[in-house]
Amino acid sequence: MPRLSIIVPHLHDDSGLELTLLSILENRESDFEVLLAHDGRYNDPYGLDQDEVILIESEQGASFSQQLNLAVASACSPIVQVLLPGSVVDPNWCDEALHLLQDRTVTAVCLPVVDVTTNELYLGLSGESLPHRRVTDSADVVAAPLLCGGVFRKRMLKSIGGWLEPCTREIAEVEFALLASAMEFEIEAAEEVTVHASKRVAAGHEAGYEIGRACGQLACAYSSIEESGVVIDSLARRLGHLAGGLMSPKTVAERLGWVMGIRDRTFVRSVQSRLELASLAMETERSTVQNNEKRRAA
Repeated sequence: MPRLSIIVPHLHDDSGLELTLLSILENRESDFEVLLAHDGRYNDPYGLDQDEVILIESEQGASFSQQLNLAVASACSPIVQVLLPGSVVDPNWCDEALHLLQDRTVTAVCLPVVDVTTNELYLGLSGESLPHRRVTDSADVVAAPLLCGGVFRKRMLKSIGGWLEPCTREIAEVEFALLASAMEFEIEAAEEVTVHASKRVAAGHEAGYEIGRACGQLACAYSSIEESGVVIDSLARRLGHLAGGLMSPKTVAERLGWVMGIRDRTFVRSVQSRLELASLAMETERSTVQNNEKRRAA
């Protein structure tokens, strides 16, 4: 069984993909498997599927999260990592994360990614900003990994049904962070920097109208679940926030999207279903552990 399954989505970036695959193949251990997720639009000009890489093809037009979920289902290792096209890794890049995951209570590890141009560090999503999307470099406030370098326990991903479909990279990250907070998942952060990428690859797109609106939709869904701790501001306060951001067009766009999104119940049913599924899976696992301990004691 592989010790680590590395998933690299194509994202229609052939040159970035090939750079990342080369970096992985040059530095990986013999017990790491590599899965290339694509929606039928990668031509595999080097015959990778016949050698070092497993190609996982989804339906054309499949979303980012759908491609990842299909690859996770095909992964043979109990631990999976996502690396995005354009990222490169150092030798032994995942040793610290794999060590942290030896603790069976840890469900995911944030792996720091450094900007190849500015040396700025990106670690994960800030728990202080949720349900808005803000990237942090502080292990003290990090809530969930970014989907560039993040390392996850496959069993946990299976228990929640993978990443929310259909979602872009940024929204899948936010939703996972909200779910991890509601379920009190144990998230750790690695300290050693071994992954390098541009800011866009490492941290994703900056918040604008579409991300603001989707975060509002997620806030609407999670505010219906008491244990999530998500509370939506009053209309007066939301409008005040909107007016207060008029000096920044990006801020205005994000907040306008937020105001539109928080009344949209698009994600309510799917989020409730995911939390129910996760709760049931965790309860089943607790029962299994308790029964095994009783058998050993007997």
